Amino acid sequence: MKLVQFEPLFIRHFSTTTWPFPLHSHNHYELMYIGYGKGMHELNGVRSSYAGGMFFFLSPEDSHDFQIEEETQFNVIKFLPAILKGGTNSSATDYWDHLIRNLVRKQQAITDILPEAGHINSARTMIGLMISAWLDNDKKVTEVHTHLLRALLLTLDKGMNDTDDHYKGDYAISKIERIQNYIHAHIRHPEKLTMKQLSAAFNTSESGLKSLFRDSMGMSLGQYISSLKLEMIKERMISSKATLTEIAHEFGFVDSSHFNSFFKKMMGMAPLGYRKRNN
Repeated sequence: MKLVQFEPLFIRHFSTTTWPFPLHSHNHYELMYIGYGKGMHELNGVRSSYAGGMFFFLSPEDSHDFQIEEETQFNVIKFLPAILKGGTNSSATDYWDHLIRNLVRKQQAITDILPEAGHINSARTMIGLMISAWLDNDKKVTEVHTHLLRALLLTLDKGMNDTDDHYKGDYAISKIERIQNYIHAHIRHPEKLTMKQLSAAFNTSESGLKSLFRDSMGMSLGQYISSLKLEMIKERMISSKATLTEIAHEFGFVDSSHFNSFFKKMMGMAPLGYRKRNN
């Protein structure tokens, strides 16, 4: 089972005695902090015990599951790489790509993240700040969360030692992840997301690209692009004062009529009605 997320950053905070998901993978990265509790964590077929105070960092290539023995508090930060790179230059983008790959490589070496004491205290504080800001803002993500996420990833990376020489090689980002990153980077430019442009960008035939995406994501490229665009439009409508005409232009619609038709087809209601209901 693959859980597909369209939001660049998503937060979940809950306590439970039964893990609510089957064995699954994601299309995003996932940072988990265990506030309290104990049980077993299965990661890519390898079972290990977990307890309060542990961090886990999962890549889109990972599959995992939990067997809970004592009520456990999960603090979960799910993100797509695009959230780290917004408004940055290419060298900064390369930096975040490298840092994420480095964290995945270290996670593969040690099963769970156990940074040095000073760093784990800092990381725990940052997680707490992210959760508190999320709860105080009606469980909505803000720019504050983006800055805290960057600081959190930097702290974890600096606090983790390379514990196993067997894992000195770099983690390679998969083709499907590179395709997702490309789509997120160009979601406001529909002319760059045609099948012809995508197949050229990834040196793959159109039929091969369609098959790869559907097999990996469980949906078509068109469905993914439309769903991602919808989520970003909804967030823009709620969090900004931009007019609907300005938002339509921002996301590459020819005119307001095409924008309204797209939104109504996806949501079953007009964008103006949606905005009024959520503001």
